[in-house]
Amino acid sequence: MKNLFLCAALMTCMLLREPLFSQDVSYPLHGVSAKFLFIDYYTPNGVDGFKTGNGLELAYLRTLDDNLSIGIPFKVGVANIGGNEKKSTIASIDFTGQYLFTKTPGQLKPYAMGGVGFATESIEETNLQIPLGLGFYYRVGESSFLTVQAEYRKSFVEDRDNIQLGIGWNYKLKPVPLPPPDKIDTDKDGTPDIQDACPREAGPRNTYGCPDADGDLTPDKTDKCPREAGPANNSGCPEKSVPATQTPPAPAPPAPPAPPQVTYVKEDSDGDGLVDSKDACPNEAGKIILMGCPDTDEDGIIDKDDRCPTEAGLANNNGCPLKDSDQDGVQDGADRCPNLKGTAALSGCPDSDSDGIIDPEDICPKEAGKPATGGCPDKDGDGTPDKDDLCPSEAGKPATGGCPDKDGDGIPDKDDRCPDKAGSESSQGCPDTDGDGVLDNEDDCPEVKGLATAKGCPDSDNDSFPDNVDKCPDEKGTNQGCPDLDKTDKDFLEFAASNIQFETGRASLKALSFQVLDQIAGILTRYPRYSLSIEGHTDNVGVAAENMVLSQERALSCYEYLISRNVNAERMSYIGYGSTKPLADNNTAEGREKNRRVVFRVYIK
Repeated sequence: MKNLFLCAALMTCMLLREPLFSQDVSYPLHGVSAKFLFIDYYTPNGVDGFKTGNGLELAYLRTLDDNLSIGIPFKVGVANIGGNEKKSTIASIDFTGQYLFTKTPGQLKPYAMGGVGFATESIEETNLQIPLGLGFYYRVGESSFLTVQAEYRKSFVEDRDNIQLGIGWNYKLKPVPLPPPDKIDTDKDGTPDIQDACPREAGPRNTYGCPDADGDLTPDKTDKCPREAGPANNSGCPEKSVPATQTPPAPAPPAPPAPPQVTYVKEDSDGDGLVDSKDACPNEAGKIILMGCPDTDEDGIIDKDDRCPTEAGLANNNGCPLKDSDQDGVQDGADRCPNLKGTAALSGCPDSDSDGIIDPEDICPKEAGKPATGGCPDKDGDGTPDKDDLCPSEAGKPATGGCPDKDGDGIPDKDDRCPDKAGSESSQGCPDTDGDGVLDNEDDCPEVKGLATAKGCPDSDNDSFPDNVDKCPDEKGTNQGCPDLDKTDKDFLEFAASNIQFETGRASLKALSFQVLDQIAGILTRYPRYSLSIEGHTDNVGVAAENMVLSQERALSCYEYLISRNVNAERMSYIGYGSTKPLADNNTAEGREKNRRVVFRVYIK
């Protein structure tokens, strides 16, 4: 909060320093106001009763034009908040704008205002508020106005909306008129600033108000010799001349010509007696008969064309001797693998897995494969060798290690919790459409942002029952999201079951039952979201069919009595069970008494 007040103070200083718009200097840009406030937190937050607090407002106002102005009001006061009997001290600072509905300088000037502010009840806790309101100025003097303003302040914290009415005084601060531009002379040198090339340094008029230390009429800021007088065409420096008695020095004799530079060209770089221009191997000493190229084994085949440069051989055998080192029937000169036994079809190289790729070039020489996979097998044909394929039996993409990725999110289906819907790696491949942090596959409301505690659904009353299943979405409760009955009320409903009395063998209520039913009506009034099921029961004395009718009629008598006590009939139902659901043994008088009852069961539809 301290930082907020500091920012507001700095903003005020900036507003006071420079005009925001070009306007007449005689127009009153600045103003101050003071108001006495009436503060109401009860009405806008639905708190019963009406209590107002009081406060003071001091504000700085800045006029932008005939219709617009801005202000920084600071308020302090006391008020009852949230129904508390004890008043709280409140402080706030706002940044507001005002729009005046008339430009004419009449006596009455109505306006609308709005802005943003910060209010605090303690230094550590603040809440953002949006003030909106209407007001008017009533002129009572040349610069004085009576001001009245009503504003509604919307808070972003629960139970902190408030209404404020202010009555006070506004005073316009008139600026001191500036002298005309041709009279302003900051450096007091007699040259007005509007004509002064150096308005902050005193200087003569003939140098446009700029200093000229050497008096040569070249201002110091352009004078290369500010301490020596000189003409302007020489940058203010004096011209230097040679005295008449001094003889100019004789010119120096010309320098002798440089000796011609001789360039030696090395025509035989390798020194083999054959000039480079005719040497096929100019950097390797060789025989003239072989165009200057070496032939180490002296078989008449130069080394660079000889496959066996250290063994004399035949030209038709690529310079190698007729030798078959690996005994595979392919002479070494034509054998691509002279030390590995192979076949003539593969130029003397082996192919252990018979896949047409020679072993030296086969990444998997013991397993038949394809050239596209370097000779390695690829059972699913997806271009990823089985040895590198995380899913060798399912075609996939190299980016996912050869595994399928149906939704194209870069996560293999085997690791993707939602393989049919694109997601992210952080969510194991599942989407979160509403961005509430609950993945769609676990979100009961995937397109509506909600809470993790409510399976991704909204929970307006934060009672862990999502709004889509909460029977009371605007009230916190534990019974399907509704407030549960107090233990006292539950106990009374159990007490009522055995304390509703009727005339013997009849459905007529005894007067003693009316008080019990009245309390049941009161419970239903306190819990308007609950419905009531009235269930009649009898003992087994008499004919079962007659007992069934009697139990139904007794339940109806209770139903009709509650209607007479203003309980909505649509909230109630009744039924008779006769003697079909006994609580105790009908063979004893005590048991039969327990079985003669009317059960009142509350529930939420």
